[in-house]
Amino acid sequence: MKRPTDRIFLTALVAAAFCCPPAAFAQDHVADTAHNLSASGPGDIRAQSEEQICIFCHAPLNTGGATPLWNRESSAASYNIYRSSTFDAAPGQPTGSSKLCLSCHDGTIALGRVLSRRDRIRLAGGDFIPSGLANLGTDLSDDHPISFHYTSGLAASDRQLRSPSSLPREIKLDPSSQLQCTACHDAHRNAYRMFLTVSDEYGALCVACHDMDGWESSPHSTAGTAVSGSTTGEWPFDTVAQNACRSCHRTHAAGGHERLMISRNEEDNCLSCHDGRVARYNILAELDKPAGHHPRRYSGIHDPVETLAGSRPHVECSDCHNPHAVDAPARQGYAAIGATMQKVPGLTSGGSYVQEAQFEYEVCFRCHGDAPVPIRRRVARQANQPNLRLKFTSGNPSFHPIVTASPSGDTVSLDPTIPSGTLIRCTDCHNSDSGPRAGGTGPDGPHGSTHDYLLERRYTVRDNTPESAFDYALCYKCHSRASILANESFPTHALHVRDFNSPCSVCHDPHGISTVVATSSDHTHLINFDPTVVRPLDANTPVSFRDYGKFAGTCTLTCHGYAHDDTEYGN
Repeated sequence: MKRPTDRIFLTALVAAAFCCPPAAFAQDHVADTAHNLSASGPGDIRAQSEEQICIFCHAPLNTGGATPLWNRESSAASYNIYRSSTFDAAPGQPTGSSKLCLSCHDGTIALGRVLSRRDRIRLAGGDFIPSGLANLGTDLSDDHPISFHYTSGLAASDRQLRSPSSLPREIKLDPSSQLQCTACHDAHRNAYRMFLTVSDEYGALCVACHDMDGWESSPHSTAGTAVSGSTTGEWPFDTVAQNACRSCHRTHAAGGHERLMISRNEEDNCLSCHDGRVARYNILAELDKPAGHHPRRYSGIHDPVETLAGSRPHVECSDCHNPHAVDAPARQGYAAIGATMQKVPGLTSGGSYVQEAQFEYEVCFRCHGDAPVPIRRRVARQANQPNLRLKFTSGNPSFHPIVTASPSGDTVSLDPTIPSGTLIRCTDCHNSDSGPRAGGTGPDGPHGSTHDYLLERRYTVRDNTPESAFDYALCYKCHSRASILANESFPTHALHVRDFNSPCSVCHDPHGISTVVATSSDHTHLINFDPTVVRPLDANTPVSFRDYGKFAGTCTLTCHGYAHDDTEYGN
């Protein structure tokens, strides 16, 4: 039997509902939503016989004293709180209205356990909130952080949060300026799905607080591509632009707890679209190639705040790409850094860490520079230096023009269409074998290749390989084969390469030679012998090359059984 106070409370609610203007949405009032747990409620969870709507959360009397007239016990649970290296706030246990929400949504208290009744209200189908996204449990590490002070100071230190003064009126902080569940959810109104205060279509709810540099022009924000081709995503809307933040993130029950990614494995969040079914190019197919960057070999190592990524060897998509700022790739001419690598950290040629790389090589140096990742196969070198940053330093005796243009004018074999002083990028050599720079239609970039060393074209390092345009395709991309075999830059090029089947790598180090590991040999013209092929003349005479000017020099070594004892060439 209902008590008079309960009837008065219900009558007041109904009167208030009729005084309000007509709603624009079908669930503009709590009676129309799943939060109506009465026997006549529209949701799957309903009371067996209780007809009151508000009693499950509120009562005019006999409450615990919590506002607003709260009619439920507080959970005594201890919660596992969200933590992230990129989160500057320090939330503690849930407080305020979040604590009230959790009295149902942590699953520890029966839905019908109200303070104004001696006995719990019984519900059809079970008294506790069922498993699913609505049941958050006591592990909140996979849920959007709550109960932290959202202040202008936090926004200033984070640099990717908007000032709380700019929040739309629908997103409210509590009286102590803490962000609670009620900032995103309105328990009495379900106009935008999941009781959201602002629609999450086109990322509107997320960008109300989060100000991600580069987001507005990113294809992840603007692409009208349909997501229906993928079966692995969990997207409520039809296109990439509509899903926006939801394309990668899930605010509750996230697979990847830190940063709330949909999938636990970092690369799966990218490959759910970049597998040829949603995005234009099939990156997954590139990652299946024998040589390349293989993010699926690593899990839980990458951290956005890391500086030298090679200090904990791994590779993830976000080491090279910022998903909030990535842009469509440019196809024509030289660019210091590709559009898909915008706003990514890097290491300068001088060894300084920068938050935003300005050159492609700076992104590469984070792994292949001062903390070089281990490479499964390397060509042995007379002067060995795994730090590629040092190999491209402008003061070195020779280098490929990645960081700065080559000062040498002796490269007569250079293709005549390539002007002297031209700069190149790492990806001019290390790239997909099926990408546009290799003459194919596949994706650009060093994701994977069928060629060793993640090279765009074939470059054999196996001794005794007959010379051919096929086996030296990478070198002949820039250097004229006709010039090499005509001995225009070295009098015995044809003898070494064609007649004795010596690959380019036996004499030349394609990156450069660092003065940090200087030897008794000169190292101009990228001369840095492979000691597995080129050996000392005798126990007392080390391998050496001497440069005596344009197209002239001497070699002291043994190669292919032939002794070169200060053997001269050129003038």
